Amino acid sequence: MKRFALLVLSVGVISCFQAAEASAAQEEAFNQNTVAVSEANETITPVQNNLSAIVPTAAPVAQNAQEAQTAVDSQIQQRAVTQGKKAAKKKKHSTKKKKKASYTKKELRLMASIINCEAGAEPYQGKLAVGVVVMNRIKSRSFPNTLKKVIYQKYQFSPVRNGSLNKRLRQYDAGKIHSKQWKDCISAAKKTLEGQKTIVVKGKVKNMKSYHFFSVRLSGARMKLGGHRFK
Repeated sequence: MKRFALLVLSVGVISCFQAAEASAAQEEAFNQNTVAVSEANETITPVQNNLSAIVPTAAPVAQNAQEAQTAVDSQIQQRAVTQGKKAAKKKKHSTKKKKKASYTKKELRLMASIINCEAGAEPYQGKLAVGVVVMNRIKSRSFPNTLKKVIYQKYQFSPVRNGSLNKRLRQYDAGKIHSKQWKDCISAAKKTLEGQKTIVVKGKVKNMKSYHFFSVRLSGARMKLGGHRFK
């Protein structure tokens, strides 16, 4: 009977010991799991921090890209505007040039020759004044509407009647136009054919668009310049 009691006691002690070992093993396993979770959290946290650092950077990068594109678009637009202005300026210059060349070689020849006849000995402004009067007549309803018809109108220009105009025309055709007098006459002819209506008298600019007559003696003259009177 004693032996049986000892046996039961031994079995109980062994069972208690095994239960304690199992409990310790479970506790150790729980602790290991806890450590693993902590380590995992420690690993995840820096990654999250790195992502947090990277993600906010994406917005400035996108903004910088947009600003760069806007700057490029602005430069392209500015270049287009500049090229447009250059083209308009070039077209305007071309139009102006064409406008200035709106007379023929024959007209330049005839105008320069009549100016030389009428004002060859006059100062340059006097030459311009004669050319302006001739051009004003073309625009007036009281006179013919072409340069040739105005100059060759009866009883208007004495060089036509006395032959001096033909003499100047022959000189022009022969190329004998290199003297200062001829050069000034040709310059004045070009300017008035191009539409210049002003001259300079005593340092002041005078508009002559309403003048249609000139002569050495002229009643009712409004202006005297050199040896001519104008009205």
